[in-house]
Amino acid sequence: MLKNVLFNIIRQEQRDVEERLEEEGRRPDPDGRKLSALRREAKMLRRELDHFPDV
Repeated sequence: MLKNVLFNIIRQEQRDVEERLEEEGRRPDPDGRKLSALRREAKMLRRELDHFPDV
């Protein structure tokens, strides 16, 4: 049960980060440093989700 809760929290955080990444990418003058940081964070969250293969 706690495993599912943790998975859902990480998945929601990943969605939020990817949404912010898309929004920043659509700006007329996107901030490269912000895009890079958001990409790193999204990648880190994807790796965390890989630890839950059975969820």
